[in-house]
Amino acid sequence: MNPTTLYIADIRSNATQGRSTGHLVPVARMYQELFAGHCEVRVAGGPVYGQYFNDEELLRLPYDVSGTTLRDKWHTMMNCRRLFRAAEGQTIVLQQSSVVTSFIGIVLFFHRKSRLLMIQYSRAGVSSFMKRLLYRLAKRKVDGVICPNEEVGRAYGRPYCLVPDYIYTGLQQTTVPYNQRTYDFCIVGRIAPEKGVVETAIALSCKPYKVLIAGKPQTEALRNELETVCRNAANIELHLVYIDEGDYDRYIRQSRYSVLNYQGEYSMRSSGVVFDMLFRGTPVIGRRCKALQFINEQKLGIVFEHLEEVDFASLLSATRFEHFQQHIQTYRQSHQQYAAELKRFTIRI
Repeated sequence: MNPTTLYIADIRSNATQGRSTGHLVPVARMYQELFAGHCEVRVAGGPVYGQYFNDEELLRLPYDVSGTTLRDKWHTMMNCRRLFRAAEGQTIVLQQSSVVTSFIGIVLFFHRKSRLLMIQYSRAGVSSFMKRLLYRLAKRKVDGVICPNEEVGRAYGRPYCLVPDYIYTGLQQTTVPYNQRTYDFCIVGRIAPEKGVVETAIALSCKPYKVLIAGKPQTEALRNELETVCRNAANIELHLVYIDEGDYDRYIRQSRYSVLNYQGEYSMRSSGVVFDMLFRGTPVIGRRCKALQFINEQKLGIVFEHLEEVDFASLLSATRFEHFQQHIQTYRQSHQQYAAELKRFTIRI
């Protein structure tokens, strides 16, 4: 087998209000950028992916799947069947999307005529007896796992490649200077309780800093709580709606620092958002956890144990900002090694 095409596939293709949310589309684009010139890259996804990729780039799967009913799971497996047939003899990378259902799809429809890799960000796919049983049935058909740390790699018991959630491709180089940034601190992206956004808003409200909070709250209760906290805080600008790609990029570049106050589940898993910030030249202020440990180690911002201990005022100088910028530039250059390792592992170059 000498594969010439790489398929980066989202077999669930969740569509929220007609859009794909989260990391799946950015990861697909990252693979296109990284593997350009080495092999053809095709993105496999449901109808929602037609908004992001043209017909030449896209293997269109039959369904977008937004629920968890038996019908939804069947649609996910039909997406699996379509993918495995269309990509026969090539390399397939399954994004972490509907993990357990994908195991069933692999068992039923994958016949070892392609090279099959999985992206896994956590051990969630093997976190219970039933999940481990399903994975055991699929495991012999999986050639390898792409994951962020040794703990995840060992959990799946197949050859694995350790790379960050996102790899810097060199296409996001423009960095806005300190004095041209609009906001001192930002929180951008989907707003969930475990991201500690309300607590951060309380800490920064009515302070002499310009703060941006932008993203769609997970629940109406969370929206109401944030609006209540910020009602009399003239320094906090709220945009509690879905943020499209253009605004997401602009808000990050226009902020001097991003605050990632992860709690609960979010403090236990890897984070793609932190790379969104660093690749755009925005240092990170984050709660100490496994996902953000490298921020402190490589001087890409600061980490804290308790939000109230952060001296926000001390960060607001062009000199301090430039110090972090120098380390961010060095860190981005180190991603060349990750890119090379992923290429060797995926298409053996």
